[in-house]
Amino acid sequence: MKTGSPASDAGATPTQSFGTRLRLLRLDRGLRQRDLAGDKISVSYISFLESDRRAPTERVIRQLSERLGCRPEELWSPADSPAPESPIPAAVDLRLAWVALMVGRFGDAEKTFERVRIEHDTDSDEVREAELGLAHVAEATGRVNEAVAGFEAYLATVEHGHGPHRLAATMGLSRGLAHLDDTERAIRFSTEAMDYIRQIGLDMSDVGVEIRAIIASIHCDRGEHVLARQAIAEALDIAPQIADQHRLADIYWQAGATAVAEGDPGRALELLNRGAQLGNGRDYHRTMGMLRALYGGLLLRHPPTDPALAHEMLTQALIDLRASGSLLETARCRNDLICALLMLGRPAEADETAQRFLADTATPTPERIATLILRATAQSTLGDLDGSLASGEEARTALEDLVPSPQVSRLWSQLAEAMTQAGDTQGAILAYRRAVQGLGVPPGPAMMPGGDGSRPF
Repeated sequence: MKTGSPASDAGATPTQSFGTRLRLLRLDRGLRQRDLAGDKISVSYISFLESDRRAPTERVIRQLSERLGCRPEELWSPADSPAPESPIPAAVDLRLAWVALMVGRFGDAEKTFERVRIEHDTDSDEVREAELGLAHVAEATGRVNEAVAGFEAYLATVEHGHGPHRLAATMGLSRGLAHLDDTERAIRFSTEAMDYIRQIGLDMSDVGVEIRAIIASIHCDRGEHVLARQAIAEALDIAPQIADQHRLADIYWQAGATAVAEGDPGRALELLNRGAQLGNGRDYHRTMGMLRALYGGLLLRHPPTDPALAHEMLTQALIDLRASGSLLETARCRNDLICALLMLGRPAEADETAQRFLADTATPTPERIATLILRATAQSTLGDLDGSLASGEEARTALEDLVPSPQVSRLWSQLAEAMTQAGDTQGAILAYRRAVQGLGVPPGPAMMPGGDGSRPF
């Protein structure tokens, strides 16, 4: 890679725009936009700069010149007008971003959080809050690994104290770890969150319900159904009490006042902010949606099953989760609703429902694959074997692109069952084989191509 060459060597001249000079210098160094980006500047921000849709600050110019190995003067001339270091106060930008996230404008929220992260000092509280906001956006849009990393990074900064968003980050991390099947860590963090919630006086609140829902979902994943039902029962006892938003706000006020009296302004700020935001109803809808979705899923999987009640619960949960704007939880609830329809002997409705859900391009990939597999099952039940095989093949192709994990292994196993029902024995054998390989277990002879295949397990 070339370094230190003047702008004229790259074909850039002072009369060109900043974006053009940046692009020519990058190409002269043989760099892609992602190479020029990094931990501090995103690829999308580089794209905005090169297309002159955003003016850089002096801080950004210095960072880019270091990466390009050139002088800052080669990137911008005296005729340029770099953006001021803080065109909008960070507090205003952050408030805009949180409100955008609250109303489901995830793209706007991400863009604003990212601007704060780029344009302010790396170690500032504003940047830490912006990075936490980006983790929430990642969770809301189904990028769970990215969300978990962001929540962990924030909690590491408040390890020895109470940050203004410690509770939200701990709850987010617990949800993310549960989604990723990291049940040991999920239990540890959710238990810590439960202890913290009790300590600060929020046990009988919406977060008290939500943490119990998270704990119940983890117990379900571990096959500990009695413990899951116990957590759900506790949450259902609390749920009616939090419908009164004024009473709930008073709980947050009392907890915040206690934190002020104890000299803990970080905890007080988080509690009072959360109490002030109760009027939008988004958190309440999400909490109730999570609880109903979890209860519906449990009614489908743990004897005695009750698909009719599950269908009722999941239908209401879907309304709540849509209102809260949670993409991942909505997608999972949708798939459980399709399962309920199949168990109720309504395959045509299950097929139609799956087809409608597949039209939603915002659905996270693993959940979309699960929907495809469910549709394949519905189609084979209806006698549409060609359609079932086509849905199964689409699911298989998408699964090939995913990194192996327990969740991916489960999807392979579900695909194998669907292909068995559709009569594709060879496809089922290969899918079972991928399921077992993903768990790090060598496949047996019956799961190898050319094996017996009559009973994969």
